[in-house]
Amino acid sequence: MADNKDTIYVDIDDEITALIDKVKVSDARVVALVLPKRASVLQSIVNMKLLKRTADNEKKNLVLITTEAGLMPLAGAVGLYVAKTLNSKPELPPGPNMSGTEPDTVEEDMSLPLDDEETPDLTRTVGSTASVGALSDAVTKPPIGETVPKSEQLETLELDKETDNNKPTYKQSKDAAVVKAKKADKVKVPNFNRFRLVLILGLLAVIALIVLSVFAFVVWPHATIDIKTNASNVNTDVNLTLDTQTTSPNFTSGDIPAKVVSEQKTFTQTVNTTGQKNEGTPATGSVNMTATDCNGTYSGNISFTVPSGTGISYNNLTYITQSDTTMNATKYDFKNNCVDYSAQGPTNITAQSGGSSYNAQISNATVSGYPGVVANGSASGGTDNIVQVVSQTDVNTAASKINASNSATVKQDLIDELKGQGLYPVSVTFTANGNPQITPSPAVGQTSNSVTVTETITYTMFGTEQSYLRQMLQANIRSQTSKDQNIINDGLNDNAFKQNNANGVSDDVTLSTMAEVGPNISIAQIKKQVAGKSPNQIKTLIMSNPDVTNVTIRLSPFWVNAVPSNLSKITVNIAKPTNPA
Repeated sequence: MADNKDTIYVDIDDEITALIDKVKVSDARVVALVLPKRASVLQSIVNMKLLKRTADNEKKNLVLITTEAGLMPLAGAVGLYVAKTLNSKPELPPGPNMSGTEPDTVEEDMSLPLDDEETPDLTRTVGSTASVGALSDAVTKPPIGETVPKSEQLETLELDKETDNNKPTYKQSKDAAVVKAKKADKVKVPNFNRFRLVLILGLLAVIALIVLSVFAFVVWPHATIDIKTNASNVNTDVNLTLDTQTTSPNFTSGDIPAKVVSEQKTFTQTVNTTGQKNEGTPATGSVNMTATDCNGTYSGNISFTVPSGTGISYNNLTYITQSDTTMNATKYDFKNNCVDYSAQGPTNITAQSGGSSYNAQISNATVSGYPGVVANGSASGGTDNIVQVVSQTDVNTAASKINASNSATVKQDLIDELKGQGLYPVSVTFTANGNPQITPSPAVGQTSNSVTVTETITYTMFGTEQSYLRQMLQANIRSQTSKDQNIINDGLNDNAFKQNNANGVSDDVTLSTMAEVGPNISIAQIKKQVAGKSPNQIKTLIMSNPDVTNVTIRLSPFWVNAVPSNLSKITVNIAKPTNPA
């Protein structure tokens, strides 16, 4: 026998259709809908009316179990009873246009005929203050004074007591499985938000799969093919003369037409001076000169003159005479053929430069240009004042920096100029012609803390037709190999040249290379032939060349089992010869 009261707990996400289905599925006469807090499904008057109409059509008494103040006016407007808990009495709340009077209690007959038999009057049986549980008892219990056989009595649904947090628990009835089965048979309204999310995730997964497939089978696949051949090396040495006055090549003598380009550059470089000069007061004094001539230097003359401005050196110090000095013969030694000379008087002297070091007693000083003449005397009054001056070393240092920092730029300019004329630049012929014009400012010896050097240089470089060079090389290579061998690489490069002699009109150079001879295999042709093929097919194809000794094929990533069709994904390496000639 079915229960006369059913308690249905509503989920916060349930739609109105789900509530209607639950009410219809219930077999009880009294249905208590326990609403969660903030239940949005019954916030609409339309949903309230639909729920009320369903209860009326199904001939069921519906009670909403909620404390939401916002639902009270809507429930009262459509005539739905409300109770705070399952053990509270149902009340009909006032509608939105009613005054705030006390809500009506359940004093009317909420029962409906069952199988055309009149059911007990709930208000008469349990009174106007009956709870939802009492409403159920009124249906199952007989009127006062009457007894119904136990077999005909309705079973009641026992509810657990209300919990402290106002969320009631309950024992599921024995018919709960039947109710769930009926609910499962009902058609539910699809959740479009969830459907849209699943659709988007599915599309993203498909896109990711496509991108991964492109990378796995288009971007990442790569093939490397290493080919070994019977190629060998040949050493070449060719002496050439790059001649600007020759109009046609002579491959026997090695004379080939050439052109020289030049560029004049003016550079400046400033450096700090390192020279020093003592600009103190020069020392002054006087000396007496004497001489003994036993070698006939003065031919036995009665006298000779030491002119003004003559230098007198003593202990690496130089003094300058300030007047002419007459040396008279004072004694003749005929036995030894010697003549002694003596000055008529003292000679004034001045130190060559300032400095206290010139203050000295001068003894046996030599007189520049007059052998045998010595001077004795003294000098004093010299003072020190050391200043920086430009030295020749400073000028040379600045010039070397100009050559080191700017020649590379000029060299590249001349290379570009020759290439622009369709010629092969022989960079080893790059040189600075003549002596560069160097001008220091200030001049050497001038007082200054720095010096700026201006240098004007003319640079030159030779160039020639590349075809002339290759013909010379290949002729030399052919003379050392058999005719059926191909020249894979003649070795022509900028480092192969060595300069021997240059005169501005012609330049003698030696061209030394390491040439490679063997099978002439086209890498571009190999790529076209192996594209899309398996490793076994490739080995068979390449090894058909009798000059090929070994083929190694490497595919990546590991799942790739054939060479990519994209030629840019194929790398072909032809091994260099390992047996020098």
